[in-house]
Amino acid sequence: MVNYFQDTLFFNAPALEAPGTTTEVAVYENNYFSTSDYALVVTVTNINTNVIVRLDGSINGTNYGPLISNTITANGTYVFNIAGCPMRFIRGNFLSETGGTAAVVTLSFSAR
Repeated sequence: MVNYFQDTLFFNAPALEAPGTTTEVAVYENNYFSTSDYALVVTVTNINTNVIVRLDGSINGTNYGPLISNTITANGTYVFNIAGCPMRFIRGNFLSETGGTAAVVTLSFSAR
């Protein structure tokens, strides 16, 4: 008999001062944990016009696509989530900014 366990994982990435991605995080481990619900917490400071942020998912660790994508137009902290979408890897993505280059974006995420 195989036992499966489901854990909640949390990841806090360093602040990004330019568009880029965080480290990828394995959110599936055979016979240990398997996740399908994700939350993305975004803190933005020094915004000019807007920033686009995403939570990207991958099944193979090479090809990533957006699970969550949002445009933020004001400084602050924002929470976004998605349920029922199992992945093997996830990563935060500060995709772009408009109106300047001063935005600082901190991406944190959880998986359950």
